Amino acid sequence: MAQVRKILIADPDLDSVRALSRALRTKGYQVHYAPDGSRALEVAVLRHPDLTLFDEACRLLDARTFVQILRTNPRTEDIPVVLTTSSLDTDRARGPRDGMLRKPFNLDEVLSRIEHIFRRNEAAKDLKSEQQEIEGSLSQLSIPDLMQILGMNKRNGRLSLERGSERGEITVSDGRTVNARLGRVEGEKALFRLLSWTEGNFTFTPGTNSARPRINRAMDDALLEGMRQSDEVNRLLPNLPPRHTRLMLAPEVDLSEAQHPVTAQVMELLRQPRALGEVLDLAPATDMEVLGVLSTLLQKGVARPTESEGQNLGAGDLIGAAEVHALRGRLLRTRAPARVATAKVFVCGSGSSAARRILARVPGLEALSADPTAVKSGFGTLGRLELSDVLNVDFCVLPPAEAARPLWRPFSAGAIGALLMDSSEPAVKLAHYLAWEVRIPIVVVGTEIPNPLLGAPAGAIAPGEDLTQALRAMLIQALNPAPTLPGVSQVQRASVVPP
Repeated sequence: MAQVRKILIADPDLDSVRALSRALRTKGYQVHYAPDGSRALEVAVLRHPDLTLFDEACRLLDARTFVQILRTNPRTEDIPVVLTTSSLDTDRARGPRDGMLRKPFNLDEVLSRIEHIFRRNEAAKDLKSEQQEIEGSLSQLSIPDLMQILGMNKRNGRLSLERGSERGEITVSDGRTVNARLGRVEGEKALFRLLSWTEGNFTFTPGTNSARPRINRAMDDALLEGMRQSDEVNRLLPNLPPRHTRLMLAPEVDLSEAQHPVTAQVMELLRQPRALGEVLDLAPATDMEVLGVLSTLLQKGVARPTESEGQNLGAGDLIGAAEVHALRGRLLRTRAPARVATAKVFVCGSGSSAARRILARVPGLEALSADPTAVKSGFGTLGRLELSDVLNVDFCVLPPAEAARPLWRPFSAGAIGALLMDSSEPAVKLAHYLAWEVRIPIVVVGTEIPNPLLGAPAGAIAPGEDLTQALRAMLIQALNPAPTLPGVSQVQRASVVPP
């Protein structure tokens, strides 16, 4: 008979505790309760829960101290601790090793997060052993989790990574990352790229490595810097051309002037026209540094797309093969396997003008003959964009009227983002629902981000008037949303959870 897992809820908010306890018990978990940090520590030592949900409002002992004490006790050092909070500060979600959940709770998200942690910990047990070779899926155990486990156990060996046709590897010596490779890229640059992978498979092969180290960071430092650079890359990408776009220096540029080393690297590469992706691969600097320089050079007119690059991009130019694979993998993660995945993009705008703009101005978008009334009725699928032979994007509309609100959630399943075409009140209200309830990224076309969308969980950006660039920005944002780990609640005093 399977062992019943024990969960400790530390939270002074009784209403949250009651609702969460009922949901956990329904799933078969045994629930313990503490109203403050001191009592939570006592229960953790005596009961040894499989997971603790610790609310930041707990008194007597704060979350940081609670975790530090657990980690110094061999009996409790492996207990996962998830912070729960009512705060909107998403940056703090990276504080605890096991993440953060935000109140008010979405119980489905909480249960999913808990199950993910348990699956991850089961997969991690093999890595802690001295087996010859360990294989697994990155959906079960992420690369940062893998690296932390290897670091804590001071392992030696090679972590081989596979995502579609891409292959990478990370070399570890005595629990420290000493090198990484991805294609023709090596060192920290390759490591930071690999840390962004969320799909694929891994194989860890134990063994010693005598090669000269190319990475000289402690494991935690490498992971934190990787996440920081990933955030900055995701901020820069939506405002840059696609990776295949060929760039060149303006003819009047004087290359004899002294330049910052990274700027000099990029400008030297652009002496001849090169694709943006090629510049990223060939420049020794990290992707974050190179993209920052390219963004500045393009803004100042020092660099520009070659004349052969058209102003309007085709469907296949929106995102690269790696992004297509990642987006398809994300879509199929919660669906039955299929050769072709279809994502939904919602169009928020007043009347039928927004829909007509989409149909007229997005290259490659084909209207669906089965839905010719969608524009007039404000409901249905406008058209389909084929990004590749394995990924389509359907452009859909929902009626913005308040009376149609019950239809919004069921028809928004599978949505990866929304385009806000104007600042009318109904359109903004629908975009607000999609941003805060469905938690998909919002891209604002041709205007500033309305106040109700500021701070949206998955992000809201305004890349300008160009619809194609707006769509590209939305697809990139859908692949790399802002952290939205559901908030974890806090604990109150008692030996059992209140009914």
